[in-house]
This record gives sequence, C-alpha cells and structure tokens, in this order.
Amino acid sequence: MNIEHAITRAKKAKKRLGNSPEEHNAQLALADALKELERTRTRLQKDAYFSGDELRLV
Repeated sequence: MNIEHAITRAKKAKKRLGNSPEEHNAQLALADALKELERTRTRLQKDAYFSGDELRLV
C-alpha cells in the first residue's frame, strides 16, 4: 500500500533528523503528517472491512 510506504518513509526521516531549529520544524511537520497518514489508513481499513451495505463517499 502506498500509505504504508509513506508512513514508513516518514518514520525513517523523523529518526534521521537532528536538533537544529530547522530540523525541529521538519520533525513537527513529519509528526503531523504521520498522524494524518495513520488516521487515513485506519479510516480506509475500517471502510474496507466494516462498511456493510453502505457506501461512504468522502
């Protein structure tokens, strides 16, 4: 899945960053991106496996 790949890449990138102010901002952005990616992955999984007869359009 592309979302899984993006989550893995973001986690690796976050580990490689240092403590400079610029890198701190990048860490914050990556943390936010990870949160959103994981929320999207969870929503897609739930929609795929537990959607029932309804079709949910976002």
